[in-house]
Amino acid sequence: MLILNNENYITNKQIKSIIKILGPDYRPGKIVIYESRLDILKFFPKCFNFSLEEFMGKLEGSYDVQSDVAYLCIFAQTDDGDDFHSKQLYSLHALVHELRHRYQFENNFLTEDDEASEIDADKFATHFINSNSARISKIMNWQEEWTIEEED
Repeated sequence: MLILNNENYITNKQIKSIIKILGPDYRPGKIVIYESRLDILKFFPKCFNFSLEEFMGKLEGSYDVQSDVAYLCIFAQTDDGDDFHSKQLYSLHALVHELRHRYQFENNFLTEDDEASEIDADKFATHFINSNSARISKIMNWQEEWTIEEED
């Protein structure tokens, strides 16, 4: 698995540790971490797939089935202000959400209903982060456990 990442928010080792907990069905061929919009241009020669929505910060991530690449846009994380740990937490949630889409595809779990697929990925990511909060806190070197709060 190739990871393109500046490693200022989440290291490649941390990403690999999270994927190890998830299991092999969640491991894509490549992960691209955009910490800033500039990274989209920086990584462009190695990653030809990004959308205007990602560039504008409207998407926290995406998964491309054809190329088996998960994209994560850390700069789009605004859920809890600019707190560093919060950006890490919500970025991990977005990454797990996108990796769930990979799982859905690999296991013929995708439905014809995109909304159902998104709901499943979001619920899965929230449950995964919260039920593994102690392990994730250790991987991320956080002093305390963090959890995701569901939005209604």
